[in-house]
Amino acid sequence: MLFWIIAGLLTVVVVASVLFPILRKSPAEAPARAEHDAEIYAAQLRELDADLKRGAIAAEDAAVARAEIGRRLLKASAAETTAAFPRHRAALAASVFAVGLGVPAASLYGYVTYGSPALPDRPLAARLAVDPAMADLPTLVAQVEAKLRAKPDDGAGWDMLAPIYLRSGRPEDAVRAVSEAIRLLGATPEREATRGEALVQLASGEVTDEAKASFQRALALNPDFLPAKFFLALDLSQENRFAEAAPAWRDLVAKSPPGAPWLEIAQLAIDDAEKRLAGGPGPAPVQAPGQPGPAPEDVAAAAAMPQADRLAMIQGMVSQLADRLKSAPNDAEGWKRLMQSYTVLGDGDRARGAFAEASAVFAEGTAERRDIEAFAAGLGIGTPPPSTMQ
Repeated sequence: MLFWIIAGLLTVVVVASVLFPILRKSPAEAPARAEHDAEIYAAQLRELDADLKRGAIAAEDAAVARAEIGRRLLKASAAETTAAFPRHRAALAASVFAVGLGVPAASLYGYVTYGSPALPDRPLAARLAVDPAMADLPTLVAQVEAKLRAKPDDGAGWDMLAPIYLRSGRPEDAVRAVSEAIRLLGATPEREATRGEALVQLASGEVTDEAKASFQRALALNPDFLPAKFFLALDLSQENRFAEAAPAWRDLVAKSPPGAPWLEIAQLAIDDAEKRLAGGPGPAPVQAPGQPGPAPEDVAAAAAMPQADRLAMIQGMVSQLADRLKSAPNDAEGWKRLMQSYTVLGDGDRARGAFAEASAVFAEGTAERRDIEAFAAGLGIGTPPPSTMQ
């Protein structure tokens, strides 16, 4: 009710402020001609009285002249009064009054008749429940989390949150969510692979035994599930089981759709395994720290991914590896992967820069330093600048 009182008072104030200058009579608006004529006729009457006293005019003629002057004086006065508030100003004032009060009155009548003035306010949570499209992703996640706190046995809620947690860099929450979804809804290849990938993220890109078990369960449910094949092949490469890794990577390549985003990584891994099996220093395959393999949804979209997008994906993965090595530089295999990645991308300057940084991390004469130098020689990027040698 307070709102309507304030709205009504504001409407009255606005209408009054508009009508006031229209209705107000300003002295400057009086017609100058009518005032001039009235003054002339009044002066003529005074002169006529003076002429009558001097005897310059007969009484009968003076009466006739006085009557004519008086008639003209009355006409001029009437014109002045009418001009002070012309009819067009009256019409304008009436229009302003009708619009200023009529429109709000008609709107109020329509709202009261056809609207819902008695409907109480709804908090944000209630509105989002009616129209979830109003919320952004963080709001929806918070909403689902609140529901799960009240109803922890809602398997669909856990199932929805798990991949969101995974893609948001929250692997610990992803493991908990997908584990609950498996417990409540049962295992599927997607859920087992999501759990395994979250465990890989927690291990900074390493396929742990627990993650490996999840991928194996996914393949048991679907022998052609490509994300699980990717991580199991990656596990073989990480364990230096190259005789098994090479056919595993080849099998993944053979079953992947054309243009799959992980084919570049698989080919690097195949080359690495073949060189290792031949007895040479082979490069370790490129992997994405925290997210080393394809997600289930990547499989469906892989065939449509342009070459430029695939290259951008590889470059992004390499950048992630470089960032990780800045915070954890004592990873000799990581430096080798970074040098190999830059070489594959054709960026020799960055490959040599990575070699120089790695040489500055490991002391001369250590096994890691010798391994890195031999690896760099195999890539053809020379030796680090003297300033970086220790």
